[in-house]
Formats: sequence, structure tokens, C-alpha cells
Amino acid sequence: MKKILKWIAIIVGILLVVAFFAFLYFIPPFTLIPPEEFTRQTVEAAPSLDGITDPALRAVAERGKYIATVNDCSGCHTPLGDQGPKWDAYFSGGGRGTFKGYGTFNTRNLTPDPGTGLARRSDEQVQRVLRSGLLPEGRVAHYRDMPWAAYSNWTPEDRYAVLVYLRHLKPVAHRIPDDNAETATDDPTAIETLYSLDVGVWPDSGAARK
Repeated sequence: MKKILKWIAIIVGILLVVAFFAFLYFIPPFTLIPPEEFTRQTVEAAPSLDGITDPALRAVAERGKYIATVNDCSGCHTPLGDQGPKWDAYFSGGGRGTFKGYGTFNTRNLTPDPGTGLARRSDEQVQRVLRSGLLPEGRVAHYRDMPWAAYSNWTPEDRYAVLVYLRHLKPVAHRIPDDNAETATDDPTAIETLYSLDVGVWPDSGAARK
């Protein structure tokens, strides 16, 4: 009797293991939510590119949109309001970071607004920032202000696609203050403090990292 029970237990154990791995295979618990769902809000907020009449250029812009979306450029370059991201001001800048030993930097307006946005910059200036982090004023962007080291691994075609996409965004007049390399964080014990230019300290318990 004991031997029968032992074999029953072994068989049940094997069946449970097989069932568990079958569950992982057929219903992967970490991919129950489609990856597209994580970027849905950003994709829906992005302006349509249907106005680009040249199919080849529109395809390049769509590629740039995809790259900018999966790299969450909107997370820093779309301003925050009291209710969350201001999608009507998509990519117009407004994040501010104060980093110990480096000063205060502001995320730029990447829309093609002629007075406050990217229309003031040449194609080479924009691509140079993506390629090496070198800003038009001649300094290298702080890695937390802009993770340009990751973007430097993009191909020239990828950088061009992002440039084309940015040139076709809706222009938004949103003046961003100049960076200040001399400004220290208000909290001397903090390594960094993150802000929104419109709502103050980011509504995030990790806004000030110590």
C-alpha cells in the first residue's frame, strides 16, 4: 500500500510540474498585457503623420515616432500638469532636474516652434546632441538630464528618423528657462531633485533621491 501511495505521489508531482510549465508556455504570466499597452497613451497623444504626403518621408517619420516612443522621450519632454502629462503640449519640454555638483537642467522644447522650440536648431545640431550629448551652447548634457550615451548607439538612419519625426510634431510655444550649472539642490543631503516647471516637485516619492 505504501509503495502504491508513493508512486501516486510521484505521478501527481510530475503532473503538477508538467502543468506548471504548460501554464508558463501557453499563458506566460509576464506577458499577459500586450507590450503596446504600456506605450498606448503616448502613441495616442502623438500627432498624426498622415499630413506627410511623401510616402517615403512618412515612413521615415513613423520610424522616428517608434524610436522616440519606445525610448520614452515623452516621459521627460512632455510637461506635467496637476492631472498628469499635458498631452496637448506634447514634447514641449518642462522637466527640471537639479543634480548635486552639476546644477539645474531643464528638458527642452522639441516641437518645431520657431520661437521656443527645435526650429531654432539646425539638423546637425540636433543630431549631434543625439550622437554625442553636445548641446548647442557647447557643453555636454548631464547623463540624467539626457541619456545620450544610449542614443549614441543608434544608427545614423535612426537618428535621422527621429529628427524627421521631431520636425513634423505640432509646434507648441513653451519657453524653457536656460540651464544653470551653478544652482545647487535645495536639499543639501539630496543627490538629485526632479521638478516639473509647471507643478513644482514631481508627484513622486522618489523626487528627491538621497
